Amino acid sequence: MRRFSLPLLTVAVLALAGCGGVTSESDDVSAATATTSALPKADTRTSGAGESDGEKSTRESGEAELSTSSPERREAAPAPVVPAVPEPRDGAAKEIDEIPGLAQERSPADLDYLKALRDGGISVDGVEDQMIGAAAEVCRSAASGVENYTLEAVAGQLVEQERASAPVPEIADRIASAAKSAYC
Repeated sequence: MRRFSLPLLTVAVLALAGCGGVTSESDDVSAATATTSALPKADTRTSGAGESDGEKSTRESGEAELSTSSPERREAAPAPVVPAVPEPRDGAAKEIDEIPGLAQERSPADLDYLKALRDGGISVDGVEDQMIGAAAEVCRSAASGVENYTLEAVAGQLVEQERASAPVPEIADRIASAAKSAYC
């Protein structure tokens, strides 16, 4: 008997599972509730077509009430999203005759700062932009009164890259001195 009970139970479960539908159906609809909007429904008729004078004045007073009603009763349309910066647009490609140079125009202050670093025994070839950034950080920290921790890191990188041979604190002092005399 045990041998037949498991297959029989499996068949019974599958048969009962197959009887149901995808949706739940019930004749009892009393539990379902409908929600209503606080806003009046829009009239599907065109304005003024087939309306009596009484209906027209009732509709117009309702519209006036909506336009002057409190913000709780009105819903404002969302404002369109406008980007702060215009979106880039793709354009036609232009053929160039030669590859543009990588050299930038440097200001006289930049040139003085870089010369002071070179004169101080620091090789800045290829890292000019990073050194100018370090100078900007020196001036920013001096103006705000905050201690500059990046200057020691930059000086340490220069020593590790063998762009300077002096001790890290001395290189940091040279960078700060050159930055203050050129920019700050």
